[in-house]
Amino acid sequence: MVIRKLNSCKNMEEKIEKLPENGKQAEAIKRVEEEWKKKGDQEELLLRWGELLYAEGKMTEGLNKFNAVLRLNPENQKARNYVTMINNILGYFCKDLLNP
Repeated sequence: MVIRKLNSCKNMEEKIEKLPENGKQAEAIKRVEEEWKKKGDQEELLLRWGELLYAEGKMTEGLNKFNAVLRLNPENQKARNYVTMINNILGYFCKDLLNP
């Protein structure tokens, strides 16, 4: 039973990974959100969600996901790099957004 659940999770992750490659970013984001509703806050799921949002140009939403990853694991370097990069971009282009 446990093995079946693990295989099911792997299959879902593989399907989600292939969607953006096929130009289906929005569908991939929707699927990740559905998985999050089922499983809750999981580091890898939130990180993937943030990456998908970032790739769609939804930087502030992606930033929220990366910060959620850092709350779960402050040592996650990939999430930390995205947070730094997004903050630099937003600080340059959207000063009013960050400093009303």
